[in-house]
This record gives sequence, C-alpha cells and structure tokens, in this order.
Amino acid sequence: MTRIVRAREESESGVILIIFAAAMVVLLGMMAIAIDGSYGFVQNRRAQNATDFAAFAAAQELNNSTYCNGAATPSMQDITQVIQHIINDNDAGVGTAWTAQFLNTNGHAIGSTFTPQDYATEQPPPGACGVSVSAAPTWKPFFAGIFGIHQLQGYATGSVANTAKGTPIGIVALNQVGPHEILGGGNGSFVVSGDIFLNTDVTNQPWTGSSGGYEWDDAIDAKTSSNLFVYGTIHTIDGTYNNKPLWPLDTCFEGAGILGQGNPSSPTPAYQIGDPAAQKPAVHPACTEGAVTLYYDNIDNSVAQITDPLATVGAPASPLADNTNIACPGMSTRVYGAIPPTTSVLRPGEYTSPVELTGSVNFDDCSGYSGEAAYPGIYRFDDGLWINPQSAGDTVTGSNVVIGTQAPYPMAGNVPGTLTNGVFSAPPGAAGNGAPCLPAGTLTSAASGRGTPEPETTSSQCAGTSPATYGVVAYHDKPIAVDNSMSGTGNNFSLIVGGVSGATVSLTGPTTGAYGGIGDTPGMVFYQDPQTQANYGFDAEAGDAAAITVTGVVYNASLSSYGAAAPQDYWDGIGGGIPFYAGGTLQTGYGAGWGATGPPASAGSVTINGTSIVDDFNTDGATTITILGQPYTLPGGSQLSLIG
Repeated sequence: MTRIVRAREESESGVILIIFAAAMVVLLGMMAIAIDGSYGFVQNRRAQNATDFAAFAAAQELNNSTYCNGAATPSMQDITQVIQHIINDNDAGVGTAWTAQFLNTNGHAIGSTFTPQDYATEQPPPGACGVSVSAAPTWKPFFAGIFGIHQLQGYATGSVANTAKGTPIGIVALNQVGPHEILGGGNGSFVVSGDIFLNTDVTNQPWTGSSGGYEWDDAIDAKTSSNLFVYGTIHTIDGTYNNKPLWPLDTCFEGAGILGQGNPSSPTPAYQIGDPAAQKPAVHPACTEGAVTLYYDNIDNSVAQITDPLATVGAPASPLADNTNIACPGMSTRVYGAIPPTTSVLRPGEYTSPVELTGSVNFDDCSGYSGEAAYPGIYRFDDGLWINPQSAGDTVTGSNVVIGTQAPYPMAGNVPGTLTNGVFSAPPGAAGNGAPCLPAGTLTSAASGRGTPEPETTSSQCAGTSPATYGVVAYHDKPIAVDNSMSGTGNNFSLIVGGVSGATVSLTGPTTGAYGGIGDTPGMVFYQDPQTQANYGFDAEAGDAAAITVTGVVYNASLSSYGAAAPQDYWDGIGGGIPFYAGGTLQTGYGAGWGATGPPASAGSVTINGTSIVDDFNTDGATTITILGQPYTLPGGSQLSLIG
C-alpha cells in the first residue's frame, strides 16, 4: 500500500514539472512578445523616422537640381550619401539595409530602385523631384532566441515629392505701364481658357475714361471686328488713376457699366473646344463702337503687380546662359553653323547662324544619344529661327524640346538691312522697333481711323525690302498725335512660326527635368533671352495659314524698360492703338483690319496648350487664336508657380 501511494506521489510531481515547464514556455513567450515586441516597435519607429527624414533630405537636394526645378547637379553618390547620413543619425541599426526610388512631381516612381552601393548611374533621372526610401532594420531579440529565433526584422518606408498646383493660367502679361497689354484684333476669334494676369498700371496711355466711379484704362481690349472670349478671370492690378480705381476695359464698354466684379452670377462655363459660341462666358458687355465681341467670366481688380516669374529665386536657369549645359549625354557635337532650309532633322545644340526651315522637319530630343530618352532636347538659336513650311502636308514636329532664341531673324521687313542681288544682309545688332513695314497705299480699317480708312504708312522706306515697303505711321500715347520722329522699321521677330495652308507645326515642351511642368505636364517650350530685345510671331507674316500647336510655356519678357523711358508709341490709326515694342510682344496673326489695300491677311490657327508669359499679347488677321491655360503658378509671384 505504501508503495502504491509513493508511486502516485511521484507521478503527480512529474505532472507538475511538465505543467511548470509548459507555463515557463508560455511565460517566456509572453515576455518575448512583450519585451521583444516593444523593442521591435521602437526599432521600427526609429527606422520610420530615418526613412522619413532621409526622403525629406534627398527631396531637398533634388528641389534645387536641374532634374527638378533648379540649377544644382547632385550626383547619384551625393543623393545616396545624404540618405545614408540621415539614416545613420536616426537609426544606426539599419546600416546599409535600405533601398530607394526617385519620384516625379506627382509622387509617381521613376527610374530603377537603387541601393547604397549603386553609383553606376552618374546622375538621377530627369524629373526626379523626390525620393521614396525603404529600410529593413534587423536586431537580436532578448527572449525570442529561446525559440530558435535569433534575428528579427522590421520594415519602414518614407516618401517625399516636391509638388505644386495652381489655377489654370492662359496669359501673364508683364508690361507694367502700357495700354492694350492684351489686344484682340482682326476678324478672327481669340479664345483664352484660363485666367489672365494684367500687370500694367497704364501710366503711359491716351485712352482712359471715367465712368461709374472707375477709370477705364484699356489694359485689355478687342478692336476692329474681333471676337474675344475669356473663359476665366481677368486679374488686373489694384491701382488708381485720377484718384479712381482702375477698370481694365476700353471706355466703349462703359455703357454696360461695371460688370463681372467678384464671382459671376452664374457658374463658370467650360470652354467647348473648337466652338467658342457653344457655351459663352458669363459676362457680355456691349461696345458702342465697332463690331467687336467681348465675353468674360469675371474681372478681379485687386491684385498687386508681379515681377518676371522666370527672373526670381527658384526659377529654372536660362537655357541660353553660358553655364547651362545643353548637350545630350553621349553627344559628340553641340554647335552647328549654317543649316539648309530643307533639313529634315534638327539635333539639340547651339545654332550660330540664322535658321529657316521650309519643309517637314523634326526637332530631336536626346533619345537618340546613349539611350537617354527622358532628357529634353535643348536648342539655342543665336540669330533667329523661322519655321516656314511651304507645302501643304508639310509637318514640323518636336516633343520633349526647349527652344531658346536670342537675336532677331535677319529678314527684310523684320530688321533693317540691305539687298544686294536679291540677297538680304543685316549689320551686326540690327533690330527693328517692332512696328511693321507695309506696301504704300495700305489703309487702316474704318474702325481704326476716324470713321473712315486712313493711310497706314509714311514715306519712310524700310531698308532692304523688295518690292519697297514703308514704315507704318506712329502715334504718341500722350497727346494723341502723329509722332513724326518715329515710323516702323520692322517686326523684330527672333522666332517666326508660320507657313502655308495645309502645313502643320506641333511642338511640345518636356515633362521632366528643370524645364518640365507640374504633374507630368509639358513645361518650357519657347524661351526668349530676356537680355536681348526681340518679339515672337505666330502666323504673323503676310499670307500665313499654318495650323500651329504649341504645348507648354511660351516665354518672352524681353522688353528692356517698364518705366518712364518705356516706348509710348502705337500704330494702326487713332482707334486701332496697336502698341509696338522691340521686345516682349507675342504677335499672333497678321492683318489689322485692312481690306484689298493691304498685303494678304493671315488665316490658319494658333493653339497654345499652356501659359504665355510675355510683356504684351497682340492678335490680328483672320487667324483663330486659342489659349488653353494650364495650372501653372509663378515662382516668387504670390500664390502662383510655373515649374513644380
């Protein structure tokens, strides 16, 4: 009996040991979960901080880079060292156990994943404006090793991309003192889908009139028999003249009163592409003079004058600057001399002679060099570019390109010069004053004269033209009178884009790199050197009728002076009031309302899918002008930004 009891007691003690051992396992497991899990949470938090800070630091490096929107050129090694340094400072346990990928302005991944050891690529990809960093920290557990787990691993990721958004902007007109900063003329349609910024206080002007407690300053106008539709808000500065607030329209609209201030009474209509009459903007003031048509959604006369957005801190470097590298990776040649007009392919680089293109041609980007498909093709035209396809069916194309211009194109009627045996030559530095040269006998329209057509030209012959042309009559701003000391000497275009009916021109700016737009939209496509006065002309030669499409930002703010010394002359009669400047004007269309007395007016179409940043914007002829604004804001210019 005693033996049986002892056996039972020994059996029970063995069960207790088993239960105790099992309990210890559970207890240790709970301790492992509690202590190792808590420690793991701390380690993961450290890794998360490290990736967040590393991504932010790398994005800061890229924000001022040529790949995004600055001038610096950090290498892959620079970026990886920045990431590694921040990770070491915040979680040394991560070590080199991290990977990263570049992001564009939309936060979308671009390029391949890279590690701390990847220096094979010498520079980040174009459009790299941010970074996503992922880390996999490891650590030894305190108790989990009892269960055969000798290393624990976490995961953390942080992403930072430099992004910016803004209101769709169609035109920014930077002239600070002149009237008719935006002028719709001729008899075509001028459609702006997006906001307009008028930067003038109109201190140099003759047409101001008082009505309804406002000073109607004529900063924006439609003349002759033009049609101006603004699907957006016209922003004009908060200024005064004669102690009255400025109102940007012509006094011919004063009979309708102050319309469209503040929010329009009806919802802003969407522009129906191809048909501005399908759904008109909300406000339609009637003019008491002429047959002009004006519609707009809203007028806001409360903004401050802005400076040139591409001359402020944070703006991309000029593609024409000596220290801006425009060569494609792998290119052996980047400087070109004379180019035949029938050239079918242009390569990125600098062109030191005037270039005229008369047939089909493609502007290359960098995709043909070292496989660098994403890098834009950057072009410099030192002595002007004339895109002039002469056959129906000719196509001029270019995608992912930036075209920079400097001096005006040396052509009779554009700049002064001489003709020798039919060959035109201009002396170095020759420049027109921005006013055209026309055949003798050209008359203004009735609306531009004193109710009847008037002579448009003087007896002053334009140099180098054959047959002979003559400078237009110039008028003072104040007082309204003929300026006998001034006449037209040439349009002064550094960029001429036109051609015959049936020809098409389609040019698109880059979506990546320093000149790319916001959110994968095309950015800078045309850039005039602001230090060289010259104008742009789209379908702006007699008879031009090409279909022109420009996708991206058009920039020409090369007017040399906005102050009291700024030019104060205009042409096309008393009522026409076309200001002329040697620089900063984007002229679209040709033919200021004259009939059979003048040269052939333009037809065709000009469409700009983007923002035009100019000093003045003029339209003429029968050309259809359409500006489809993009959501750019202007660096350094209040709430707006151009490049993301």
